Amino acid sequence: MIGLGKKDEDGKQVRIEHRGKYTRASRTGGVAVRAEEKVGPLNLTANSSKGLRASTRVANGTRVALQNGRFQLIGRWRAGPLGFNLSKTGVSASVKNKAGTFNFLEPQYSSFKFAGVQLRGKKAAQLQVIYMLITAAVVLLAFMARAAIYLLWLLALPILFVWDLLVGFVQGVRDA
Repeated sequence: MIGLGKKDEDGKQVRIEHRGKYTRASRTGGVAVRAEEKVGPLNLTANSSKGLRASTRVANGTRVALQNGRFQLIGRWRAGPLGFNLSKTGVSASVKNKAGTFNFLEPQYSSFKFAGVQLRGKKAAQLQVIYMLITAAVVLLAFMARAAIYLLWLLALPILFVWDLLVGFVQGVRDA
């Protein structure tokens, strides 16, 4: 009912809130009542805290809206861990990982979570950079180890082939 125990796709606790058909109550947003109706390609929404909005989908991940007389252009696209958001005020590019989210264009909107403690802002951006550098180093070391094993195997194959030929030749001469 309020999200306790509910996990997202990464296995982390979702927001603690109540979402009903016509109501929503959250810790930060307060309580709001809303009604939605679809009229042709338009979505009409009346919300007690946000006002009136008419919106429509322009393309996949992109919509335009008129909310309280203000024009809104909103685009949200994700490809794996990478995200790109478009709004009237600008663009945002981010990457999501197990420790949180790092925003490339607006680092102050980054988040970092460790041992149940979530940080946001500049400190989170710094910790995200450290986390991503450590992760990149581990991935690079694993790649280098695999590449070294592969190269050693490729170098060993011709030597083992020649060795096998010589042993077979010597045994053939000795048996004859």
